[in-house]
Amino acid sequence: MRKIFPTLLAVALLGGAITVAHAQDRRRDRDNDEFGPATVQQLAAADRRLNQIYQRRIADARADDRADRRTRGWYSQEASLRESERAWITFRDAECRYLTQQDVGSRDYSALVRGCLLNQVEERAEELRDAEAVLAAR
Repeated sequence: MRKIFPTLLAVALLGGAITVAHAQDRRRDRDNDEFGPATVQQLAAADRRLNQIYQRRIADARADDRADRRTRGWYSQEASLRESERAWITFRDAECRYLTQQDVGSRDYSALVRGCLLNQVEERAEELRDAEAVLAAR
């Protein structure tokens, strides 16, 4: 009887240590993901920056549309940009659903979705900035 208690105590402590190590490994794996948790404020700030770039691109597209001759095969840059943005929003939402699907039901699921959205918004802002530079050089 005296040997059973220390053995049970050792097994319980070992089980606790394994659980803690497993939780740390999961946290480390999540931190090494392509994106991490994000706050509502971070996402809102990135969304505002993207919207500013987008509005600037719309104004440029409108000005280019007015300046361009309407010849055969002409299409509106503004309409094309708006169509592109709608398609990107659909892609962004589907991509984040796909990338965070395995985390559905976890405590930090919402933060991970925001992290994915933040990553997507920042990439889109960079794409629009690059397009702005390319079109300005023409």
